[in-house]
This record gives sequence, C-alpha cells and structure tokens, in this order.
Amino acid sequence: MEKTGKAAFAAVGATALPLLTALPASADPAPPAVIQVESTPTSCPVETMVVASSPKDGRISLHPSSFRASVGKDVPAEAAQKSCKLALRLIMPVSSTWALESIGTNGTANLDRGVTGKVTQRYRLQGSARHHEISHTLKGPDATLQFDDETPLEFAPCAEQRTLELETHLQVKSPDETRSGSIATEFPGGGTTYNFVYKSCTPEE
Repeated sequence: MEKTGKAAFAAVGATALPLLTALPASADPAPPAVIQVESTPTSCPVETMVVASSPKDGRISLHPSSFRASVGKDVPAEAAQKSCKLALRLIMPVSSTWALESIGTNGTANLDRGVTGKVTQRYRLQGSARHHEISHTLKGPDATLQFDDETPLEFAPCAEQRTLELETHLQVKSPDETRSGSIATEFPGGGTTYNFVYKSCTPEE
C-alpha cells in the first residue's frame, strides 16, 4: 500500500558491524525499508509536495504543487529556469542495500513554434565521485513531456547509510519575446518517480 506524506531524516547511531558485501540481485522479497525525503526550502519545499512512497515496490513519486518554467511577454526573466533539489535516503536492515534503477518524469509542455524546453535530471550517491545527468529537449509546438530513463546501477555500500542527491531542472528558451511557452512537472498531472532495486549483503569471509 502506498503512503503519502513527508519524512525528515532520522538519526542513525553508529554500531560495530561485520564487513558486508553485496550479492547479485535476486528475486528475494524486498527488505523492510523506509524512504525518506528532504528538500531545500528555497527550492521546492517537501511540505508543498504530494509524496507517494512504496518501499516494498522500491518506488517514490514526488509531485510539487508548483514547479514550472515559463517565457513570454511580461514574464520575468528568472521564470525561464526552475530547479528542485532533493535528498533521498533508504533506511533498511544491514543485510540489504539499494541502487537507483530508473527515473520517470511526467508533466505538461505548452510551447509556441520555435520555443524550446529542456528537462534535466541530475543525481549523485553520497560519497561517490560520479555525477550523473540526463537531459531531454522539447520543441514547440508539438511536445510531450513524458520520459522513462534507466540509470546505471550504483549500489550504496553494505551496512552504510548513504544519501542520494537529486535535482530536477526545467528551462525554457524563446527566440524573441513575442513567443511564449512553459513546461511543468507539477501536481496533479506531473512529477518525478524514482525506482530502486535491492540487493542482499553477506558478511565477508
């Protein structure tokens, strides 16, 4: 059953644990888990989002109440770009670990001819030197904002709590101020879904 709402990061005490390594992903049942989300207050506050979390299915969907980039006559220049920065953490037994498997982005695009929109998803696992970015360009007047992107699996180290840093960036460009356009990934029809895959861990010999 999906749960909606927000969660603040919980404090996790340090405990002496045996070294664990990840086994190949299997069809074992999903471990008991909690998905926590935190955002930058000035970016897209969690309290203004509809959050649907299903740890059993390895999925969390985030639907901001207002997240739109726009251009056009009398539209402020700063409205052409919007950014939403988030941090996710999966809390689960030390016998399991997780990795981001895919990102689904849905929304609306209303662009005049010649106006373009760009949707960018960025993510990084805490402690990793790898920074990932996925971008899609939309061209008016016919554009559909719906993307499903697989991500290279990068598992969090076994027995360690790691944060997944995320950012959704929207940008709209117009060749002149007579043309207008907007793209949005906001409630009720838009948002971003993050899907995860789990692995079992085993103590090192």
